[in-house]
Amino acid sequence: MVLQSARPGAHASVRNIRVSAFKARPVLRLIQGESYEEAIDILKFCERGAADVITKCLRSAAANAEHNEGIDPEELFVFSCFADEGPTLRRWRPRARGRATRIHKRTCHITIQLMRYTPEELAERAAQESTVSAAAAEARRRRVAASRGEDEAEASEGDESLEDADGLEDADGQEIADSPETADGQETADGLETSEEADISENSEEASGASSGGEREDEAEPGGDDDVAEGEVAEPEDDTEGEAAAELGDDAEGEAAEPEDDAEGEAAAEAADDESSEEADDAVAADDTEEANAEEEASSSGEKSKSKGS
Repeated sequence: MVLQSARPGAHASVRNIRVSAFKARPVLRLIQGESYEEAIDILKFCERGAADVITKCLRSAAANAEHNEGIDPEELFVFSCFADEGPTLRRWRPRARGRATRIHKRTCHITIQLMRYTPEELAERAAQESTVSAAAAEARRRRVAASRGEDEAEASEGDESLEDADGLEDADGQEIADSPETADGQETADGLETSEEADISENSEEASGASSGGEREDEAEPGGDDDVAEGEVAEPEDDTEGEAAAELGDDAEGEAAEPEDDAEGEAAAEAADDESSEEADDAVAADDTEEANAEEEASSSGEKSKSKGS
């Protein structure tokens, strides 16, 4: 039964559907009072088996409204929807002991009635959709801005890391380039220092030679004094020569003594090894003699016992 209403609209019905009314009614309750588009979306994601048949019936009702009444489907909503029980098909199933049980294959009739929104309701829905769309657009803009900010932050971090890596590479290259320069500079500085030291030593030698020559020329003393000076000069030279000879002699004696000590130690070790080996041989020979004596005693005692027995 289709409800009568002053609003323009259309309806559609599907009869003798092989689905029980009990299973179809929960799906119809989902789309009751919803707009046509929202009802289509709800049925699209519904997992019940009756959703497919109800979707076909809903599309048929919208097509009737558009074709017969000239109403845009976007201006329609589900005014009423219900499921009536249809004829039940009875079948028999064999059971144990010759019995049979009934099988009820139920059917239903689905009816959907669509109505048009009033102009006030359409304006209100348009306002709601605009606010919702504006809020959604703002939320989307914020998400995009946040994601772009994150991308920019990541890019800046990557650039900073690359700059740091480049800086480290430049620093390493600069250190490597500076090290030969510093080495060359050190070598040149060492060369200058050695050359300056050589010049200073030459100047000091020249000055000492000049002073000694002048003193010799200025001081013309008798020969006895010259001999005394020569003797004084010769004595330190003889002392140094004697000390050097004594040191060389001590070193030679120490070096000669070391091989003798080594040879004596080796000879003592070999003698100790020989003595230990001789002692071991003597012990083995003593053991052998004891075993032989014991065997002879055992054999003699056995012969005596045999002779007594005989």
